Amino acid sequence: MNYHYEKPYRMICGQHEAQERKYKKLIGKSGRIWLVAVQDNPADNIYVSADSQENEPGYRGFRGYAGATLKFGLEDGATECLTGPWHTNCKDLFSDTGYDIRDKHLTFGAVSRKREKGWLIDVLYIDKDWTLGAFERIHKIAQEFADKLNCEVYYYQESQGGSSCGPVKPFEKEE
Repeated sequence: MNYHYEKPYRMICGQHEAQERKYKKLIGKSGRIWLVAVQDNPADNIYVSADSQENEPGYRGFRGYAGATLKFGLEDGATECLTGPWHTNCKDLFSDTGYDIRDKHLTFGAVSRKREKGWLIDVLYIDKDWTLGAFERIHKIAQEFADKLNCEVYYYQESQGGSSCGPVKPFEKEE
């Protein structure tokens, strides 16, 4: 079986996408505000406040969303306004808050023996549908195939934030 993974994507507005959901609010050990989407795949939509230095007058570095103030609706009906927030990941969230959603990403993927011009050739594994799990789920499946077959395989993974693909080589065994 072969699988073609190149397809058109719609353009999205990051600010709109961020503000259209409801969020759970957490305060990290760092003092930063973390907002986690209230949905089945919360790890795909996590935002963190800019650090205090980034919002000081005269700051000349980068800010999330170009320093815009975004209004996030909270699960209790309140609104949290954050200036220059960053879209972030579940590993940093866990590190700062202890809140664990590392297995709550929505992904779709496939693994094959070959890849040519947007095609996965001789597919070894393909998801039947979008699957909830760890972000690295497909890469781990590809690594298992590479190790078992003792040859390079290829993976394709799509997430709510985009897609990636590439080769995976078998781990070298120590003698």
